[in-house]
Amino acid sequence: MDRIKKTSAVVAITGIVLFSVIVSFAGIASAEQMTPEELFENLSGGWAFNGTMTVGEEITGGNPDNYPLVEPNKNYEQIGILVMAHGSPSDSWCAPVRAAVQNVSSPYPVELGFLEFVPNETINVAVDKLDEAGVTKIIAVPLFISSSSGHIAELEYVLGLREDLSEMSMMSTTQQEPVTNVISTMQTSVEGVELERSVISREGRFFVSYMPISEGISITQHGGGTEEEEELVPVDTTAEIVLTNAIDDHWAIADILVDRTVALSNDPANETVVLFAHGTDDESDFAGWVNSSESLAEQVKRKLKHGLGVDIEDVRYSFVFPNETQHSDLLVKAVVENVSATSYPIVIPLMVSEGYFTNIKIPKLLENLSHAYPERGERALTPHPDVAECIELTAAKELSYPPVLIYDGEELLAITIEDAGKYHGEGVIEICPCVACAFRSTLRAFSDEELWDAIPQRGDLKFITGHPSDGHQMTFEYILGSTEDLVIKEGADIVNITADNYDYTFIRKSTSDSVELKVNETLFPERFFELRTKKKLGTATPEETKTFKMLKGELKEKFMYLPMTRVFDEVSGTSFGTGEGTYPSIYGVHEGTITPSHEVVANKMFTYHCKGTGGHSKYVWIYNDSETLVEAHWDGYTDGYQNISFDSNITLETGKTYNYTIHTGSYPQIHHTDRLETNDGVIECTEFVDTNGKSYGDWIPAIKLLS
Repeated sequence: MDRIKKTSAVVAITGIVLFSVIVSFAGIASAEQMTPEELFENLSGGWAFNGTMTVGEEITGGNPDNYPLVEPNKNYEQIGILVMAHGSPSDSWCAPVRAAVQNVSSPYPVELGFLEFVPNETINVAVDKLDEAGVTKIIAVPLFISSSSGHIAELEYVLGLREDLSEMSMMSTTQQEPVTNVISTMQTSVEGVELERSVISREGRFFVSYMPISEGISITQHGGGTEEEEELVPVDTTAEIVLTNAIDDHWAIADILVDRTVALSNDPANETVVLFAHGTDDESDFAGWVNSSESLAEQVKRKLKHGLGVDIEDVRYSFVFPNETQHSDLLVKAVVENVSATSYPIVIPLMVSEGYFTNIKIPKLLENLSHAYPERGERALTPHPDVAECIELTAAKELSYPPVLIYDGEELLAITIEDAGKYHGEGVIEICPCVACAFRSTLRAFSDEELWDAIPQRGDLKFITGHPSDGHQMTFEYILGSTEDLVIKEGADIVNITADNYDYTFIRKSTSDSVELKVNETLFPERFFELRTKKKLGTATPEETKTFKMLKGELKEKFMYLPMTRVFDEVSGTSFGTGEGTYPSIYGVHEGTITPSHEVVANKMFTYHCKGTGGHSKYVWIYNDSETLVEAHWDGYTDGYQNISFDSNITLETGKTYNYTIHTGSYPQIHHTDRLETNDGVIECTEFVDTNGKSYGDWIPAIKLLS
């Protein structure tokens, strides 16, 4: 078997992943296994261990960033996350954006900066805060709908990634001094006033200028600010800045649009979704808007039809501001009128936050057309928990991926995910979800400081998994350097895989200590396993095959880039679970009983949520006739918001009956029955009262008690 043998290894502390090094340079032929701190001290003459070193080479300063792949305590290239949004004079537009950024899960500092209208929260102010935090590299994530937006060039200028905007100049508006050049123009609205927004240059400086389209209206009297011009000022920082793509067609955004659609759909077979975005009349940029909108529309259609079983007739896209001369057929009103001839339109805004377009302009344009439209609070991407996840994943792709460190005798191997993918692809890098999951689970297991007192050693390891795929098997074999130390559980069926197959036990043979991990079930898209089985059996339709491929790509991204705590649950007790539930869903108060068939030890309760929603439980009370076992409350939309944590472990004894009261929020999954028998015991519904006061006797919450 091919093995990676590196005589020169980069030593870096990446949080709880322990590092050692193999020594092979002048004066040191071999070395005992020692901690990185000890080795560095021996080599450096007692210098502080606070940098990155390459043995046998000069210090490189290379960065083994590990967020969000492991939880870091230290990192050498200090990372900061900058989220950038357009901004508005209206706080009702800005507040949901602030909330989304606050929900971003990151061990690194995260700051929000607005391009305009919010003078105390500018991009410049946000970068200054990151500088004060000591960052040396800034991952800048534009919370804009399209990477083809004209604002992206402005962001590049403000971030110092382009020297000026002059090459985009459209015309000179005056030949007098100082000469003013128009760089770009677009139609927009500020506080309900239709405006022409221009970027202009004057004496080497760039300004955003607003001119009301209607005569006799000033910006200032309608809340547009005290000035009609706002200067674009480059940031002052020595940090490296990396600009990511905008939202574009990210699958997490498609999930939000699916959520908005499901809330409005009553007769899917006779309904057509019409997405609308801002768009642009600049033909050079318009193709990008079309491509991402078309992709989102296709994703939404597949997720509804083949993911949720919602047989929607079609999903279309439209724009508020296309070039009306060339693309009048893509105007919002034109598309909705066209759809209305044969189907009932469900109109869904593709906007970052609610404002004039979502609440005034579009409703007014469509007021004489029959259509469904979201209620206020659901007319934009924010507020929704998936926005934070989209930001996390977008930023994570710009960070270095840590290697698996393992000793082969006295040689330290640094195995990268590309190495594993190349082994799986027999010479061509092939990283499928299974390779990603096997690699990440190994990283997570090797980070357990209680299990390993040093970097793990080949020959002292045994891996057990319930997943028989070649991606899992070959990745584990490559890391172990052996086929004998990998065990695939008996009965694992490559065709009929479920979430239960994604479990892993990592054993240190010399001590018999082990850690058992299981993939968080909520990561798997709806009907993923059903479509996978049909694909394996050859019974999937072409459309189902395309949908499975799409969902497989989403799963790979989650496995590769979500924080460890979101990907894996550590199995350290006996759980009680109902399994996933179904639609329809509404929040309210559940009361009933639990009778476990085995001892249950738990310190948290997980609530299954309807896909693309923020479904969760807000309160849980478990008790019997003599005592309260636990009474706990939800912590809000934080990392792992589907969980309610308990102050300590509780124990449910075999065969005893316990009462529960659970208050749910948003769209939790439901079992529509009064009694549910599971492998862990029986859960029954005494009464469920929904948020409207309606009472049911057959609604059981889809939950899991675990530790």
